[in-house]
Amino acid sequence: MFYKDIRKVIPESSIVCMSPHYDDLLFFIGGYVIELEKQGLLETKEFSNVHMASRSNYQERDIQGNLDQSLKRVQYATGIRFIEDLECLDALLGQNNYMFYAMGEEESQVRGKIFREDSDEMEMAFGSYETMDDKDHAILKRLIKKFKTFLVKEDTAVILPLCIKGHIDHFLVREAGLHAIKELGEDRKAAVYFAEDKPYAGLMTQSESKINDDFIKEHSLTDIAFVHHPKTVLELAYKHYPSQIDKIFDKGIMQRNEDLKVLYDTEEDCDRIYKL
Repeated sequence: MFYKDIRKVIPESSIVCMSPHYDDLLFFIGGYVIELEKQGLLETKEFSNVHMASRSNYQERDIQGNLDQSLKRVQYATGIRFIEDLECLDALLGQNNYMFYAMGEEESQVRGKIFREDSDEMEMAFGSYETMDDKDHAILKRLIKKFKTFLVKEDTAVILPLCIKGHIDHFLVREAGLHAIKELGEDRKAAVYFAEDKPYAGLMTQSESKINDDFIKEHSLTDIAFVHHPKTVLELAYKHYPSQIDKIFDKGIMQRNEDLKVLYDTEEDCDRIYKL
């Protein structure tokens, strides 16, 4: 369902985004946040960014450097990515108007995962339970424990990734959330939402779309579409994440916007999340 009233999209006062990587809050719910600000409603929410893969060695357009797992490389790349994220969140949410939790886990390539380019030339480390190693299982266990501390809070919305296209870090965050929800049972007080991973959502193949649709059906998720601001999201991304973004993001984000406008029969720019 498409909601023109942004207040009905996430009614909870506290919004906690479980971000696999430094740029994910912007790409998960950036359009939603921008619409809140346009409606003068941003101050009605409290935002937290819970960041999983805090230790990174990745820089866009640096193939050789991204193979370097040394402490020096991690210090270099992490420092750049951390300040990029803070600057973007300052612009999006307002300086000092959010909490930032760094979980300190290693990003996929620091753990030795091999990048593969998909048909759209996105560098990704794919993964699932079948491909998880001991490091991945240890991370999953730690994330489950930590996520529970947020899921027991009332008047709270916890945002998880759908894991479109199957990036291993997105997979770990999603599955940790699902495990934590199951283990808490009735002790869970927070509402749970799943965001469409960008730019991956706009780059799905037909088979990948079916995997995503099957997950939505399996977990009985309810779609919530809302007014989006994809061009502003891209402007923020290019300004604040120069070490991460390239032109494929334009295609992934704008194409998904057009797909959803057709799906919901609206002239408004459109994004969506799903509620558990």
